[in-house]
Amino acid sequence: MRITIKSVLSVFILVVFAIIGAGSNESITTRWWIIAVFVILIIVAIILTTRQEEKAKIERNKRKENRLERQQQEEAELLAMYRSQKQSFLLENGIPDKSIILKKNEIDSEIHVYESNKTIFIMGKRYQFKDILSCTIDDNPRTIKGKITAIKKSDNRNVIGRSIVGGAIGGSTGAVIGGATARQNMEFVQEDDKFIHDYSIIISVNSISNPIIRIHTEEDAGLTNEIVGLMNVIISRNQQH
Repeated sequence: MRITIKSVLSVFILVVFAIIGAGSNESITTRWWIIAVFVILIIVAIILTTRQEEKAKIERNKRKENRLERQQQEEAELLAMYRSQKQSFLLENGIPDKSIILKKNEIDSEIHVYESNKTIFIMGKRYQFKDILSCTIDDNPRTIKGKITAIKKSDNRNVIGRSIVGGAIGGSTGAVIGGATARQNMEFVQEDDKFIHDYSIIISVNSISNPIIRIHTEEDAGLTNEIVGLMNVIISRNQQH
């Protein structure tokens, strides 16, 4: 059972009131002895509580360190596996003319191009240039409504503003919505909406079983354009032949 300062103080206060309210049959010495015992109990409770809190803190830190160690060990194992796979890939295929890394330390999240033998590796699979048929971009954007701020103008022209959750009040981006009362004027100013892209690259390949390769690049426009540009070059060269 855990002893806390709060519980000991509660009992101590009750006992003190009981002693104070007791009749004259209780001697002053006895009362002070009881008070002294409870003071000792409070000290013991403080010591025990402090030790328990320190022990709990040590256990929490130990669990945190163990989680960190496991995470670091897992990352080290994944890195070693990746390096081994990458080394085997390079030994078998040679140094690529161009590489695009989609995710760090994931062999199946890379694109490698070998121009000499017209070969491209996409997400761990090998294709000939002639197998790349088309490439398009799919975008599923979302809009984050701008924050709306209410501005209160009083008679003395002092301005008091407070924030309101974006989208709570309708209106176009950057609009000022006014409302008036007898003694004050209230305006609602909305910040610009944020437009977040969510890109996916759709590559059609010459395969009956898996004719579509979908690469999700999220809102990375630079990476998206680089991959699409590469695929368009390959498709253009296919058409020239």
